[in-house]
Amino acid sequence: MSLDLVKSIRTRTGLSYKDILKAVNELGIQDEDKIIDHLRQQGVLKAQAKEGRETAEGGIFSYVHEGKLGVIVMLKCETDFNSRSDGFKKMGNNIALHIAANQPKFVSVDQMDQEFVEKEMALARELLISEGKPEALLDKILVGKKDALAKEVCLNSQPYLIDTSMTVDEYIATISHATGEKIFVEKFEIYTLGN
Repeated sequence: MSLDLVKSIRTRTGLSYKDILKAVNELGIQDEDKIIDHLRQQGVLKAQAKEGRETAEGGIFSYVHEGKLGVIVMLKCETDFNSRSDGFKKMGNNIALHIAANQPKFVSVDQMDQEFVEKEMALARELLISEGKPEALLDKILVGKKDALAKEVCLNSQPYLIDTSMTVDEYIATISHATGEKIFVEKFEIYTLGN
């Protein structure tokens, strides 16, 4: 299996690596178009087809931990029917709890502050050099460090608190698929006593 193939499919579809790897392993082929067709047939790309649909509804959820830490999260969806459902409310509360426990800084990788990323990568580079890592390997190591940073600071990339076998993004996609609606985290805020 080619890592470039998986990256290319991810770029074209926006799907998780987990879904793509599963399809590649099932099919045992290296034909990108056939793999994407297979994913489409399996319904994995249905949620992606909802991308252009308006999400004018949603809800605001909160979690307060011992009066010292609070989270407010805004989830968006397509219909008020969905936003009033018990499943949607449970998801909102679970995501607020996840944010309180894991304290991400950004919703997604594409929302990461470039200055923050550059600063973190510069610190990682200095550390690698001080550890005596070969110059030729630094860029490859830093790619892995950047991916690890995204998992640490981006909500959608973090392992989901209640079921760590999936990311928060995959959890939301599961609910989105079940409801037939586009659902996503619009934004969140974390408040701590003294800040």
